[in-house]
Amino acid sequence: MTATDIAMPALGGQRVLVVENDEDAAATLTAMLRLNGFDAHCARTGADALQAVAASRPCAVVIDLDLPDADGCAIIRRIRSSARPPAVVVVTAHTDLGHHRAAADAGATKYLLKPTDPCDLVRLLTQLCEPSDATG
Repeated sequence: MTATDIAMPALGGQRVLVVENDEDAAATLTAMLRLNGFDAHCARTGADALQAVAASRPCAVVIDLDLPDADGCAIIRRIRSSARPPAVVVVTAHTDLGHHRAAADAGATKYLLKPTDPCDLVRLLTQLCEPSDATG
């Protein structure tokens, strides 16, 4: 349980996992997503992210590439290889094309630069988490 969980309980909505090693950034992003109706939770390491994805099956993962215990692209690959994988949105300060390509090759759905516009992120996650109409 994090301080965000105590101060601002999840409102329901679509599950989103925030994977961010910076405590303040993780709390801010999680709280912003909760204020916008998502059932947002955070993980601070790659290992915690993999465990949370398996346990909660989020519709999307918002991940920074800089994690204390693993390469962010390796974690994206593992997430995207799971059964019914969630969309993965990278939110990072890495501006170089090499990181962007590596994230795309790992299976990232979208690559956004910090600081990202909260409205744009909410709009993107809303689109990514819309239930698909399987009946056609």
